[in-house]
Amino acid sequence: MPAEFDRVQVARTELHTRAHWLRACPDCEVRDAYHALIRTVEQLFRTEQQLMEAYEFPVRRNHLEQHARVLRELHCAHADVLRGALEHGRHVGSRLLMGWLLLHEHTADTEFAIWADRCKKGLINPQCPYSNTAFTGR
Repeated sequence: MPAEFDRVQVARTELHTRAHWLRACPDCEVRDAYHALIRTVEQLFRTEQQLMEAYEFPVRRNHLEQHARVLRELHCAHADVLRGALEHGRHVGSRLLMGWLLLHEHTADTEFAIWADRCKKGLINPQCPYSNTAFTGR
């Protein structure tokens, strides 16, 4: 995996730490913990987007749409948390988000990591991805 993905891994580790804290923190800290979790998710997604653009990942639109949907739901739940739905925030931010992230890492993020690795090795020309022999078999 390209070294640039180290930034993604750092952000994922931070996200896991934030989710764990949200799940375990006292009720009086849920609002702040949830807000910090959202900021961390936004940073992770921003980092991934920058890498996808740098490698001209051809299906980044679909990938980024997944990110947008998750962020929308997190922000909707944030409004609930601010109105006092602390357990809802804990559930969304620590359980549902982390379950989605695990699936996303094993599917969409893995696909992108393979793309970037092949670009780095010269197996794919990102400016003309369908003209290479890695996918056409020629």
